[in-house]
Amino acid sequence: MPGPTERRLLTLALNVMLAVAILAAGVLAWRFAGGPPPDGPPGVRVARLPPGSFVWASAPDDLRYLPDGLRAQDAGRLALLLLRERDGTLRAFYLPRQGGRASVPAAASPAVAGIPCEDMAPDFGRGDIACRQTSAGFDFAARHRWSLQGRALSPGTPDLYAVPGQELDGDWLPRALRR
Repeated sequence: MPGPTERRLLTLALNVMLAVAILAAGVLAWRFAGGPPPDGPPGVRVARLPPGSFVWASAPDDLRYLPDGLRAQDAGRLALLLLRERDGTLRAFYLPRQGGRASVPAAASPAVAGIPCEDMAPDFGRGDIACRQTSAGFDFAARHRWSLQGRALSPGTPDLYAVPGQELDGDWLPRALRR
């Protein structure tokens, strides 16, 4: 039978092992309590987006998914247009944003401020994307039109900035534009 000194050492060793186990469990619980790390692409739920419809979303604030010329804090200057064509094809475009609304792109890069528009939207009947309601003093915004594939239909108008990505399990996931 162990003596009092040996029992104290054994008790001390068991207490140390228990403290280490509790600490390790606490660290693991803290690390995984928030779910998986945000290393993957930020997705947009499109499972219920039927053919011939569209949805506006915020641009991801992760630099890897933003066009050149923009910083992560500039993501609010972009609107993400996701549209599902009648054949089921899903397309995504970045458009400049002003006053909380998508605006008419004035340059090939969405980093450049656009022309204010009250209602920038696709029209699946007409097969185009355009400014449907111009902002006061910006009537010329209605002159710019694009196909549903993002190609310019108006002279002097740049193509829309297509955002590469894929649909996976009901989510649209952008592909990184840079590392």
